[in-house]
Formats: sequence, structure tokens, C-alpha cells
Amino acid sequence: MSNPSMRASDAEREEVAAALRDNLAEGRLTMEEFNDRLDATYTSKTYGELDALMIDLPRRSGTSPTTFAEAGAQLVERWEARRRNRFRRSVSRFLTVSGVCWVLWGVTVATSQGHNLEGLWPMWVTVPWGAWILRRPGLRNRHC
Repeated sequence: MSNPSMRASDAEREEVAAALRDNLAEGRLTMEEFNDRLDATYTSKTYGELDALMIDLPRRSGTSPTTFAEAGAQLVERWEARRRNRFRRSVSRFLTVSGVCWVLWGVTVATSQGHNLEGLWPMWVTVPWGAWILRRPGLRNRHC
């Protein structure tokens, strides 16, 4: 929360109460600790009092950042996650389409009854597309 001496609203007290419930459900708090903190939540008047109740617990993922640094870190984290997901989808599509091409080629070769089939046509799909995926910038820095 921002200014510790600023008065908290009912909605902010409810947000802390919800975070306490989540932490109880995740096993970070005992029932006694939860009850004590919940009582203190509803009697607190300032952000500082609410912060003291959550100081040793993780923030809920849905809460908004309190500083520009936190906001920037959340934006970078979301951007990186989106980029990783986009890369995974590209690789998944590549593997699916290439696999289908190679299976079709294999079936064609197996059923050709000895006819001479020219070339490995799935290479025309697999090699250029695979090269395009490998040349994408930042591939070496990805942590998938």
C-alpha cells in the first residue's frame, strides 16, 4: 500500500481479508493466526496497519502495484510470459505440421510397392520453417 498513515477503505480491508483467506487455504497461516489477523484487519484504520498484517505473506496476484518499480516489473513479467507462450505455440505448430508431412510421406513410401519416389518433399516444409524458428531473435535467451 502507498502511504502508511493514509486511511484505508472498506474495499482495501476486504482485499486484505481475501488475501488472508487465500493464505489460510494455502497453509501459510494457522486458524488462530488467521482469526487474529482477520479481526485486526476489520479494526485497522490505516494502510500501515494493513501492511503489518501482510508483511510476512505473499501478495495476491490480483492486487495492483504500489510503486512504479512494481508496475514496471509486472509489465516486464507479463511481456516475457506472452513472448514465451508465442514461441511455444510456434514450435508446437511447426512440430505438428512437420510431423503430419513426414507421416504422409512415410505412408506414401510404404504403399508405393517399390515404385521409385523422388525426393523427400517434407524437407521443403521442415527445413525452411525450422530455420525461421531458429533465427528468431532472443532464442538463445529464452527460458521455456
